[in-house]
Amino acid sequence: MLGRVKREHEMKSPSRPHPAERRRVSKRGALGLLDDLESQDRHAAIFISADALAAGDWLHLLPDSEPERSLAHAAASSAQDGDTGLALYVASDGAVAIRPPLPLAVDGAAARADAAPLRAMLASQPTIGVIMLRLGRFAVCVLRGERVLASKTDSRYMKNRHRAGGQSQRRFERSRERLIRELYDKTCETARTVFAPYAEDMDYIALGGERGVLDGFIKRCRLTREMKAKTLSRRLDVREPNQRAIEGAAREVWKSDVTFWELR
Repeated sequence: MLGRVKREHEMKSPSRPHPAERRRVSKRGALGLLDDLESQDRHAAIFISADALAAGDWLHLLPDSEPERSLAHAAASSAQDGDTGLALYVASDGAVAIRPPLPLAVDGAAARADAAPLRAMLASQPTIGVIMLRLGRFAVCVLRGERVLASKTDSRYMKNRHRAGGQSQRRFERSRERLIRELYDKTCETARTVFAPYAEDMDYIALGGERGVLDGFIKRCRLTREMKAKTLSRRLDVREPNQRAIEGAAREVWKSDVTFWELR
């Protein structure tokens, strides 16, 4: 009896928006996705800047009809911590939420799958400084669009973690902390030198590597504090900051975060 009532209740309950899949796609992948959305001709478009997301000033952009409004509301609500804004493509059976790699400078809505604002951003040629850092190694470069204008890599000796206790461990920890500070200082000095010829034209700063290491670096490096307003919050996925990482820096910087929403 109770089981039957539960099933009947579930059948009557309205479907709720749910993130079905998340991807991080390259610039080429994002452009291909936009082609697909435009060709389907059944999605409405909503563009929300980072400022509007942070202020909650986007409800007036949502569709009036359901379930489109519920899908758009769920997707926008889940993206309020982003600093590049959000592009939403909403249909009656699902939505596609795209967090672009760089900030969207537009707020608005269209009754069709308008891809022009995203295409314009993906076609732009900003100057981007990139700092990639892990304990023991760093890489710095300057991109204009997808082209590397300048770069530098280097490594610093780093002690592995010490398992012994007592005075020996404390000496080891002090020595390791000193080496980390030296790595931070060398990385900061190199970044300032590499960025200097392009400083006036620098549009954004992107950081990659281990989040804990980067947090310490940001606190230590005056350059990153000076350029805080231009630093993107998303951290690049970098396994080893070396020449190969520099060669792939543009691909990583230009990736978009895509979430597919559906009703369940």
